[in-house]
Amino acid sequence: MSKIREKFNHYVAANNQIVCVTCYDASFAKILDDLKIDIVLVGDSLGMVIKGDEDTHSVKKDEIIYHTSCVAKSKKNFLLMSDMPINSCKDKDSAIIFAKKLLKINADIVKIEYQDTHKDIVKEIISENIPVCGHLGFLPQYAIKKEDIRVYGKTQLEHDKILRQAKELENLGVEIILLECVDKKLSKLITELVNVPVIGIGSGESCNGQVQVIYDIIGISNNPPKFSKNLLEGSASIQEAIKKFHDYVKNLNT
Repeated sequence: MSKIREKFNHYVAANNQIVCVTCYDASFAKILDDLKIDIVLVGDSLGMVIKGDEDTHSVKKDEIIYHTSCVAKSKKNFLLMSDMPINSCKDKDSAIIFAKKLLKINADIVKIEYQDTHKDIVKEIISENIPVCGHLGFLPQYAIKKEDIRVYGKTQLEHDKILRQAKELENLGVEIILLECVDKKLSKLITELVNVPVIGIGSGESCNGQVQVIYDIIGISNNPPKFSKNLLEGSASIQEAIKKFHDYVKNLNT
């Protein structure tokens, strides 16, 4: 068993919720490290948050590398997860090369928005001893219209597909599964069925952990999701706002 799986399996066994915050720079990453955030994600959401685009589709590999290297400079305690951006998993060879580049600049794990066509690619990446987080539910890289931004898994067809994919990711050997905008009942079911730590964003409180973008936590995003809350309101500092999120997650299911 890998060190990542061993660590977070211990969290799950102890009902110690996993706190994950998305961040893109060294200064915020230092705050997150000081506050003992478990996972820091360099997400391709930087397309909207940093670049001001409407989606993640324009994010390039070099941009993920740049922001990962920035965040890595502040890493002492947290696990650093980096997104594999759009078109980075078109074939296994280029996917492996890019994933290795991320690990070389001190990322610990790569996140892949998983589709059925990625099965062999994920298998090959993991065979190269590269830790993977599989992302299911709402997949921003493949969202084409506004109507794609919704809760997934409410219909029987979607329910069965996401559940099947979660089990598939478990069998492939991923370290973590991330559920985005997945129906709460389905999120709970997946969390109970798979022997992999499950973290969620907009997917209810039954997962083994929660994810939030730091800009949403402190209320400075241009278009925050409905499930986010500005925790800077009523807080004396950014640090206090982030600690509120940390404490909220840690106290779930206790």
